[in-house]
Amino acid sequence: MKSNNHADEKRYRMAIDLGTSSAKLCCATTDGRVLLFLQQPYPVHPVGEYGVEQYPDEILEATSQLIREAVQRLGQPAALGFSAAMHGLMGMHADGRALSALLIWSDRRSMDAAQQLKAAMGETIYTHSGVPVHPMLPVCKWIYWNQRMEPWLSQVRWWVSVKEYVLYHLTGEVLTDYAMAGATGMFDMHTRQWNMEVLGHIGLERGQLPEIVSPLTWLQTDARCRLVQQSGLVGGIPVMVGSTDGCLAAIGSGLAGTEDVSITIGTSGAVRRWLPQPLMDPGRRLFCYMLLPGHYIIGGALNNGGGAVTQFTEVFGEADCAGSVKHFVHQAMMAPPGCEGLMCLPYFLGERSPVWDPLAQGAFVGIRATHRAMHFQRALLEGIGFSVKQLVDLLEELTGSFRQIWLSGGIVHVPEWIQLLADITGRELCVRSETDASCTGVLTLMALTSSADILPSNMGYGFSLHRHPSQPDEEQHYLPDPDTSSWYAQLFPRFVTLYPLLFTWQQSR
Repeated sequence: MKSNNHADEKRYRMAIDLGTSSAKLCCATTDGRVLLFLQQPYPVHPVGEYGVEQYPDEILEATSQLIREAVQRLGQPAALGFSAAMHGLMGMHADGRALSALLIWSDRRSMDAAQQLKAAMGETIYTHSGVPVHPMLPVCKWIYWNQRMEPWLSQVRWWVSVKEYVLYHLTGEVLTDYAMAGATGMFDMHTRQWNMEVLGHIGLERGQLPEIVSPLTWLQTDARCRLVQQSGLVGGIPVMVGSTDGCLAAIGSGLAGTEDVSITIGTSGAVRRWLPQPLMDPGRRLFCYMLLPGHYIIGGALNNGGGAVTQFTEVFGEADCAGSVKHFVHQAMMAPPGCEGLMCLPYFLGERSPVWDPLAQGAFVGIRATHRAMHFQRALLEGIGFSVKQLVDLLEELTGSFRQIWLSGGIVHVPEWIQLLADITGRELCVRSETDASCTGVLTLMALTSSADILPSNMGYGFSLHRHPSQPDEEQHYLPDPDTSSWYAQLFPRFVTLYPLLFTWQQSR
């Protein structure tokens, strides 16, 4: 049930982020002192060439383990709040059972459905939801499942993301927030409701979707619910609905009310900026999500961040490139900038911004007999960096110049990779802390309001979220090396030509 009770300020708050490859939990006092940070991985299951699934109950169990450990070490929390990866879809029974796997953002099996929907409603979906039509969208995934006439379809009571699934097993409620709704492609940010034109076109009933609410909406844990019982929580603890990992990473990076930009590189990657009003890209290369009225996050997303490194090491795992990401990057840095003519288009999982091509392919170009594993490794990292630079430049072109770039995601643990990214983008990069930015965003929202009926009036122009006490004051700044950055500036135009050339080659086969 919904709660108007304020959290007990004497206890800690718990933020949970349900990411692509792991759940993360951060506990902090009400004055922002971090008490505990935990992470629990869960598997991603490939299905054929284009399918990528997760099992909802594996994510639920990982979440339960994290909460249980936190409760054992710190006692009951004053409140919980959530962040989760976007674009996932699963079918849920009326009794809360998962009827399907969770198709995550990188699942591309709905390519045919996406192509048909883009032709019919691409402009409507982009201008209302804020996201280009692509197989990642749950609206396309639903069409795919419906066309296959899966036997369990008639049993589905709700179509949800993993965040709604976990929230249901904590509170018994089925609610989603504005940004998560926007990420489905079925949202109307102007009315803050489901887009009935889109639902009518695809034949999906409104009653099978969650109620859309503010991310600041508070619920309560229900002692009868499965996750409450498994995790050791008690009933009656306030639970904030929260939002998407992307929007909350932007908030956790301190973007609200500023002219700053954030870059996140984890499994995937993204470049984001806060705006006080929605802004649509005429070329439909960028997304624009509503976090709250007056708070929009615009940017671009990459399929191939750290996941491309993982893909590379899985294929060439017996070579010198095997080992941790830090080891991978360290070996890569043994090769010179530009890799002696070797260049990589890192589209191993298709690509989103700026090309939005689910069939985009990766390529190494300019291979010579003198190239070694380190050259291929560095070329891959340089390709990821060039892709990020494309989005940074595009965002600046569309929204104007910006002041500072803040970095988050797994990359913050690898200084050599950060320096490479600074050299390629030609920009100063700043890292505030290694605390997960999405969890920090959850804690920030929780600190700003304790009632679903109160919007944070101080969250806007002039409000510097990066000063929230949960983040250390110490900052690390990475300046581009002038000579190396100049060299990459000469190589960048060559990288930009690679995708059109490969696309033309693909079409000619």
